[in-house]
Amino acid sequence: MKRYPRSFLQLVTLGHILVALPLLVADAYVFVALDSLNSRYRAAVEQESTSSRLSGELTEDLVHMERDLRRYEVLMDAQSLSDYAQVRSEWQMNLQAFSRLPPLPERLVAELNDQLALERKAYLSLRETGDATPLHEAIDDIKGRSQNALDEARNILEREQELYMADSERLRIRLVVAAAGAALVTLCCLWLIRRLLSRLIGRFEKAVLRLGKGDLKQEIALDGTGDLRWLGRWLEWLRRRLLSLEENRTQVLRHVSHELKTPLAAMHEGASLLNELIAGPLTPEQRRIVGILQSNSRRLQDLIEGLLRLQQAGHAAERIGHEKLRFDQLITEVIETYRLSAGERQLHFDCAMQETEIIAGREGVMTIINNLLSNAVKFSPDCSSIGIRLTHDSDQAIFEVIDHGPGIDAKDSEKIFEPFYRGNAPRKIAGVGLGLAIAREFVIAHRGSLHMEPTAEGAHFKVILPLHAPYLRHAPNT
Repeated sequence: MKRYPRSFLQLVTLGHILVALPLLVADAYVFVALDSLNSRYRAAVEQESTSSRLSGELTEDLVHMERDLRRYEVLMDAQSLSDYAQVRSEWQMNLQAFSRLPPLPERLVAELNDQLALERKAYLSLRETGDATPLHEAIDDIKGRSQNALDEARNILEREQELYMADSERLRIRLVVAAAGAALVTLCCLWLIRRLLSRLIGRFEKAVLRLGKGDLKQEIALDGTGDLRWLGRWLEWLRRRLLSLEENRTQVLRHVSHELKTPLAAMHEGASLLNELIAGPLTPEQRRIVGILQSNSRRLQDLIEGLLRLQQAGHAAERIGHEKLRFDQLITEVIETYRLSAGERQLHFDCAMQETEIIAGREGVMTIINNLLSNAVKFSPDCSSIGIRLTHDSDQAIFEVIDHGPGIDAKDSEKIFEPFYRGNAPRKIAGVGLGLAIAREFVIAHRGSLHMEPTAEGAHFKVILPLHAPYLRHAPNT
């Protein structure tokens, strides 16, 4: 058995976490990447600023050093040499700071160190001999080499800026890909969680629908979280309880019907004997009473037989036939049985039927046709027509019966299929209100549907039956 969380709430919470996790990971990646990029940007800006400042100061220092050295050559005083030494110290510090900039290669750092060494050697020679010529030559050489070094360093920093821009573009693409990937993973997780929840809820819904439709044969065992399994155990208890009640109802109905038939037959026979004057002549009042007895005994007999037929129809799916039938021929057979009674009232059958083959149970289909036609004949006014339509498509047959009787209120469109419900039918029309209920039971057994179509006059019933569908023990939908 699959492992599920203990409760449905835990499952939903876990689903939310799984859905949010890819987005959180993507957010963390974006945060780290942007922080790294910002750090590089700040470092690049600082390097560019420092490089520009040091380049200007180095150039200015060399100019001051050359000026102080020329003044020393003219005046030969200690103050000029001291000024040179002070500027020289600043130049050395700036040059060392410039050589420590991160992007500079070792070759360029070595070149800057050579300039320091060259100036130092010439300066020591000046202090020892007092001759400024070597220092002049060294400064001139350093000025040219320094400018080249500064230009090269500037180019290196510019290339570093270009690399930074290229890395920024690549990072932007990676962020777009990461966001798209996170969204895709989130959608996949959302789809998986939704599918899992739909499957679990769907099992529960199917179990409840089976109970509501009277399918009590299949055991209910729900898989999933702990609370769903707990609900499944209660539904199974309810199924067994309903099954027991249904069996008791069927048994009571069978026994009561059997027990009523014998005294009812005796009553009917006695009333018939009285009506035939076997016990002697009857007064008009006595004849009226005997007529009432006969009429009500017949009505009670019809009611008992209707109850038995309804009981049988409720279990029709368990014993339904499976044979190839001509639906249009069955309708014609049933119509012929009503020709005489319809002719007495000048009722006309307006038939438009396609040749239709159907795989079904003959008894069930005949009952459906008979009950609908009986209902139409019973409620149609004299000298009217009854419309009968039969069409089909690739997988279903459509049978319609249309009359011009008193019709049925829209609010009663479902109630009329309940046992004993007669709606606004005139009381003078005989019937116990079981015909449509029995017809729907047989339609359900064939995995079809029976419903009333809206119409301005009379009643319009439509039956839809599958042509070739295999039958279930109980129908899924009406």
